[in-house]
Amino acid sequence: MLTDVEVLTGHPHAASPSGEHARVPTIAVIGDALECLAAIRSAPEARTIASVRAVTGGYRAVVIGVDIRGLRTPREVRARLRHIEDQCASLCGRMRRLEHILLVVNGSDVPSEDTLLRMNDSAARRIHTQLEQAYARSIVITAVLAERCDDAELLASRVIARAREREALDAGIALRWTDIVRTSIGVAGMNAYL
Repeated sequence: MLTDVEVLTGHPHAASPSGEHARVPTIAVIGDALECLAAIRSAPEARTIASVRAVTGGYRAVVIGVDIRGLRTPREVRARLRHIEDQCASLCGRMRRLEHILLVVNGSDVPSEDTLLRMNDSAARRIHTQLEQAYARSIVITAVLAERCDDAELLASRVIARAREREALDAGIALRWTDIVRTSIGVAGMNAYL
C-alpha cells in the first residue's frame, strides 16, 4: 500500500491509506504568488511547490507565476524572462513526464502590451526550441499575459485544460488574457499560429 508521502509526490497509482484512490496532482505551481493564480493553486489537479528545485515526481505540467510589475525597463523584463528559461531547462532535465510549461505573467507599464506580448512570444518559442534541442523532447511552452485577468476560476480552467492537451501545433506561444476569455488556450493558440 502507498503512503501519504507517495500520494504527495504524484505517483500515478496513488491510493490513500484507506485504500481509496486519491486524485493525484498533475500540475506543479511555482514562482510568484500572483492573485490570478489563487484558483489554480487550490485546484485538486495542482500542487503549490516552494521552488523550482523542489519540483519532483511525475507532474505533466508546471505553471510558473511571473511577477514583472516592479521592473522598470524592457531590458529588466528580458532578463527576467531569461531567468525563466533557466528554470524551464532545469525542470525539463529532471522531469521525464513533463509535457507543458505555462508562464502566467502579470503586466508591466514599461513596454506596451503589444511589446510585452512579442517579448513573451519570442521567449516561449526560444524556450521550446532550446528544450527540444537539449533534451530531444517537445515541451509545449505557453505564456499568458494575465494583467487584465478578472476571473481566476476561468484562468484556472483554461490552464488545466491546456495542461491536459497531448500535443499542440503552437508549441511556443504567448497569448493575452483577452484571447482566452471566450475560448480555450489551445484554440486561441492554434488561431494565432495559423
